[in-house]
Amino acid sequence: MKRWRRVEGREPTQAQRLFRGLVREWLWVSLILLPLTALLSLTPGLALNNLLYDSLNRLSPLPVDPRILIVTIDDYSLQQLGRWPWPRSLHADLLDRLREAEVRGVLFDVIFSEPDSQPDNDVRLAQALCRSGNVLLPLLRESVARYGQPLGEIEPVAVLRDCAKAVGHINAQADADGIVRSVYLREGLAQSPKAQLAWLLYEMTRPAGSSATLPGSAEPQLAQGWLRAHEVRIPFISAAGGFPSVPYVSVLRGDVPPELLRDRLILIGSTAPGLGDRYVTPQSASLGTTPGIEIQANLLNGLLQQRSIVALGNWPATLLSAALVAALLGLLLWRPRHALWLTLGCMGLALLGSALLLRAGGWWSPAASLLGMLLAYLIWNWRRLSVILAYFGWELARLDSEPKVLPERRHTPVASGDVLQGQIVALEQAMSRTRDTRRFIADGLEYLPVATLISNPDGRILLANRKARELFANLLLGTELLAQLAELGYPQGSSPDLSQLQCLEFRDTQERSLRLDRAPLLPADSDTPIGWLLSFTDLSVERDAEQQRAVLLRFLSHDLRAPHSAILALLDVQRHQAPGENQVYLQIEQQVRRALSLTEAFVQLAKAESEAYQFQPSIFAMLVLDAFDLAATIAQLKRITLVHDLDEDAEGMVLADQSLLTRALFNLLENAIKYSPEGSVVSVHVSCREGWLSCEISDQGKGIAAQDLPQLFGQYQRFSSAQGIDGLGLGLSMVKAVVERHQGRIICRSQLGQGSTFTLQLPLLEE
Repeated sequence: MKRWRRVEGREPTQAQRLFRGLVREWLWVSLILLPLTALLSLTPGLALNNLLYDSLNRLSPLPVDPRILIVTIDDYSLQQLGRWPWPRSLHADLLDRLREAEVRGVLFDVIFSEPDSQPDNDVRLAQALCRSGNVLLPLLRESVARYGQPLGEIEPVAVLRDCAKAVGHINAQADADGIVRSVYLREGLAQSPKAQLAWLLYEMTRPAGSSATLPGSAEPQLAQGWLRAHEVRIPFISAAGGFPSVPYVSVLRGDVPPELLRDRLILIGSTAPGLGDRYVTPQSASLGTTPGIEIQANLLNGLLQQRSIVALGNWPATLLSAALVAALLGLLLWRPRHALWLTLGCMGLALLGSALLLRAGGWWSPAASLLGMLLAYLIWNWRRLSVILAYFGWELARLDSEPKVLPERRHTPVASGDVLQGQIVALEQAMSRTRDTRRFIADGLEYLPVATLISNPDGRILLANRKARELFANLLLGTELLAQLAELGYPQGSSPDLSQLQCLEFRDTQERSLRLDRAPLLPADSDTPIGWLLSFTDLSVERDAEQQRAVLLRFLSHDLRAPHSAILALLDVQRHQAPGENQVYLQIEQQVRRALSLTEAFVQLAKAESEAYQFQPSIFAMLVLDAFDLAATIAQLKRITLVHDLDEDAEGMVLADQSLLTRALFNLLENAIKYSPEGSVVSVHVSCREGWLSCEISDQGKGIAAQDLPQLFGQYQRFSSAQGIDGLGLGLSMVKAVVERHQGRIICRSQLGQGSTFTLQLPLLEE
């Protein structure tokens, strides 16, 4: 959870008070939930425990130990040997067969608690038992204790018991749901408990002289004089698999090769329906009831692979369950936004830990911790939602008391007494009012006449109006303000702090004059800015007008005044000259013509920059010829040859103001003639390509220096290559203005001493 820090001299906010109250409340919830989890963990009859055990056990079934073989008393054997019970002489013959095959041990899961109808059969079976020396026989526990007596044991008849390797229990322990999942490895009368038959058979596989420690808790449980200890859970094999087995009659008749039986652990028992003991196990859903002999086989299989499943003690299991729930309770306070994922992660961790422990031979039920985590998540979300609703109600009341900027919409009627619905309606009304206000502000910002944008304290742009997007040629939202200013051309310092940003006028990368103004956006209860408002005022028109006024003033005060001053001076000289001399008049004529030329250039530039263009489809070749006619006289005076290669390309159609475009072409030809030496050639080449018409005008003049080319089309620009040649520097400015108004472009390529080439490009008129 976000840590609310109290600022010096400031009272905690309502949100801080509410969430601090939630933390205190959560501590009380923990004091209730942890004992509840411990109580659930100590409840053995919890149905979810067995369900989780069965599900996790199916995920990691044990493989079958190859030493185990079941000799089944099945339907086929009953058909061949007759009805049960069979004469015990048959069992003696079977044991002799197994002795000859040199089996390691035999678990005989058949009850011999009463003498055979023919005593010789008991003697014969006893002799077979003595010859084998490795046969284990079962004993039974009385189902009901006699009045005033403890439970008793039902042992095999004495002659058989004395010849058996050992006798042991075959009892299985059913859980509260009636399903067998565990056994006690040692049980019996308090004074002489006996081991399970499967454990006795497992001990026969160990080296002579070594002893094995019984798994499970040795703490005895005594009820009705019957002692039980060392409880283990049965590690069942996969339901899709099975233990290898052969029919009883096949072994009896010698149909089974001795090699298959040699050194095996033989378990003899009934699998025929209705014969022998059968139990409901976790596999019964798919296989039906499980015979007792398979219970013993599964138990022996786990013992052989050191995978007998032993449950954790009550207190370790309780502490583990409570520790996981306590960890989740702390995590929910630390990262409340990820409550669902934290809960699912802790639940998954509990399940994974239980599965890994089960695979290692232990069992801890995660049911109590899962229920505790689920309750923690539900209570957390309930209480957190209550706090949020309380805060919303408080904020909505505050918001409702604020002055309304826009007209209030009509309230939706609310059912009386429904607080939640009332808050939803109030929130809907407040959000609608907020959206309207935001739209009102956004529209006002969008249509401001100056470029305006708003950033957060770190300089990330949050809002930008239409003028700002046009100015930066960027959508701007989400970008860094300082980076955008750098790209625009703002003379940025080294400080990244927006509060140090200077409000000044600067020229951007497109030579626009921009004025930057900045203002902090302050919250209602603090002096720390939560954002910045910046505006960019485009002063280009004003600055250009000022420059035009300065240039015009210089033009009027110098260039236009100079010819007239010269005329006055010449007239003053005329008063002192002898009659008949007309030299002065010739000079007066030259100055007047110069003044007219300057005036004409100024007028042409003014017309080119005006909006009074009259566009019409025109054949470009006709415009070139008209310009040639205008320039022919000037070229003849300097003996300069004008040439062109007007072909079909030159007859391309363009949308043009014929008068102004012809004047622009004439200006280019006049400049070429003016700056070319006598006897040279000025050529015009016209071509068309990819929707554009290109007109190249080349001369053999002095050329233009590379450093002068960027300023070539500026007004009143005169360069060193033009020394000695009359001109004001307005002709090329007029040409550029005309070409750009025709949606075209003009380029100059030149080198000193090698002449110049002006390329004029215009879009062709689509046919």
